[in-house]
Amino acid sequence: MKTLVIYFSYSGNNQLLAEYLAKQMECDTCPIIEKKHRTMLTIILDMFFKRNPKIEPLAHTVSDYDHIILVAPIWDSKIANPMKSLLRREKESLPAYSFISLCGYERAGQKESILEQLSVLTGQAPKAVCELKICELFPPEQREQIKTISRFRVNSEDLVKFEMPINEFLKLINAVQ
Repeated sequence: MKTLVIYFSYSGNNQLLAEYLAKQMECDTCPIIEKKHRTMLTIILDMFFKRNPKIEPLAHTVSDYDHIILVAPIWDSKIANPMKSLLRREKESLPAYSFISLCGYERAGQKESILEQLSVLTGQAPKAVCELKICELFPPEQREQIKTISRFRVNSEDLVKFEMPINEFLKLINAVQ
């Protein structure tokens, strides 16, 4: 099965995850590149006003693949807007897909919200969804410190701590094949 990892990463955390997954699966990666650099303020305004940022064409054709792994942050229980822009644009040509995120923490009902957003945006349910929560890298007393967690930059050693859920995610994908 030919797999492509498409990712958006504002901070670099999800790029690291995408590259890790591509290495594990020995597959191609493709970044989502915004046409215009945005700041955190413009990202917040985009979320508030439900604006879709413009993105560059992908370097790969999604219909050339059997399975797409989507990697993007989750902001306020919502998929990052550049990923939403991609899904709207590629909806008709998108093959089977899965979604994984290196997010700060989970809010109540977040996973269900992500599943619904993906299904609505693509017209099909994902094969697998996984949320890796950065807050779990911190001691319990620091897990609710939003500024600390949102500013944290994951490294390769941190990803090893998520090895079990990543392996479960990859098993789900391989079971679908």
